[in-house]
Amino acid sequence: MMIVFIFLIFLNLTAPNPAVFHNKLSDTKAEKPVAKRKLIVFSGSDWCKNCIRFKKDVLSSEVFIRFAKDKIEIVTADFPQRTKLSKEEVSKNEALAEKYNVEGEFPRLVLLSEDESGSKVIPYTSQSPEQFVAELKNYLIQ
Repeated sequence: MMIVFIFLIFLNLTAPNPAVFHNKLSDTKAEKPVAKRKLIVFSGSDWCKNCIRFKKDVLSSEVFIRFAKDKIEIVTADFPQRTKLSKEEVSKNEALAEKYNVEGEFPRLVLLSEDESGSKVIPYTSQSPEQFVAELKNYLIQ
């Protein structure tokens, strides 16, 4: 009887735990993060009225935040007139402007392709957050 009891304990300790189940397909998906598309926002945060409006009305809206959470990474290239930025920040912003905003338009919204080899300018014409998100969805599909 003691031998049977010891055998059952041994069997229980060496048997795979039925509560631990690994699905290799879902494990692979979980390990591979979804790449977010970058949206570069060229802004004059302390002087450009439309830039301030875009940030307040769209970027800060619950609609945009929920939509962008898993899809969009916001990259801000700010060119304030009164606020002092670090030299590193100024250099980064100027490099982005040389590549994506040569015209110096504010606000200018540039959506990069997945591999960042191409870009699309997304117009901001004081749309509501819902309208802007709907337009952005169309650009993401293209």
